[in-house]
Amino acid sequence: MIRRAHRQLTENPLGAESEGTATRMKVYKFRSVENLDRVTDILVNRRLWCADARSLNDIREADIRVGNDRGREVPLFEFGLSVSKAISEWRVCSLCKTFDHDLLWAHYAAGDRGVAIEVSIPPTDASTVIYSDDFVFLSDYLAAGVDAAVCAALTRKTTAWRYEREVRITTRAQFYELAKPVHRLIIGSRMDQSILRALAQVCSAHGIPMERAVVADWGRYTVGVQEVS
Repeated sequence: MIRRAHRQLTENPLGAESEGTATRMKVYKFRSVENLDRVTDILVNRRLWCADARSLNDIREADIRVGNDRGREVPLFEFGLSVSKAISEWRVCSLCKTFDHDLLWAHYAAGDRGVAIEVSIPPTDASTVIYSDDFVFLSDYLAAGVDAAVCAALTRKTTAWRYEREVRITTRAQFYELAKPVHRLIIGSRMDQSILRALAQVCSAHGIPMERAVVADWGRYTVGVQEVS
């Protein structure tokens, strides 16, 4: 399985919580509300949609190059075919370690009209994205194997995306099932009132706290939350 090839999170991550000996990591799923059923599906059914890795928004997603093929042209060609096939079989759920960044709300929550959904997952279920402008090369992973190459390709993004502080769940399933209920729903500061009321009913029915993202006055420009009245 690809998860075995992933670099596990060994440090207690920001927002982690402990239950006995088990540590869980708080992460955030940003969503627009244009398709409200996708938001309510997470809230009610406790599952996260995992997208085809090739459908993600960075042109460099899963970009892996040949590298040094001198004297290894045929093995690297065959290895590349195996890696490409494997990548096509895997799906990705992208999550963020924080909700406190304007660009996250602008890019992934419809310009502050959407939501950030706070959930907790075991750190071993996700990999931290590595931000680098260097290419991933097949030649560096020929000895390590297909899973290691796929892992490297699916957990690398260019430095332009560093603000996301992304962690990724990789799976062959369409959904990642949450073991714990949603912790909190944070709504955007510009959310339409009719959508707000609909989400408030869902959250009330399922015991999910709901707060609103606001520009916090803490001596610097940042994003905080306040209770929704």
